[in-house]
Amino acid sequence: MAERDIIFLVGKEEYGLDVTFVTAIEPMMDIVPVPNAPACVLGLMNLRGEVIPVYSLRKRFGMEEQSDVTKNKLIVARYDGKSIAFKVDEVMEMQDFEDSAISDTPIIAKSARTAYVRAVANKQGKLVLLLNPAGMYEGDEEAQMEEVLKNLEKSE
Repeated sequence: MAERDIIFLVGKEEYGLDVTFVTAIEPMMDIVPVPNAPACVLGLMNLRGEVIPVYSLRKRFGMEEQSDVTKNKLIVARYDGKSIAFKVDEVMEMQDFEDSAISDTPIIAKSARTAYVRAVANKQGKLVLLLNPAGMYEGDEEAQMEEVLKNLEKSE
């Protein structure tokens, strides 16, 4: 077994996130909007005392937010000592991928705007993009969110 991923839907497509990044899968909860936050950041949530930015994968992928949010989940990931929550349409399953089922991202799909794609996996003939949480932010979005979180800590 090469890796185990949480498989989830955004729109009609399946994506995966390596379970080694995932710290929690939560139902939708109160999200406090942050003025002047990057467009893909829905706001902040408080999860067991930790303030975590909530990122919309629909917005990141250029999709409209959906009105039916009954199956939406928040996947909380941790990387480089930072937490981020991803709002997804639905969590499907946990999937084991062998090394032979995982390929590097094709060069045509690699760019600064797609840094969130870590690899591509073959799931019974269907391609699943495996995501990299560290590649989700574009430009200075990560620095902007870190500044917001620092300012919140100062005001407490």
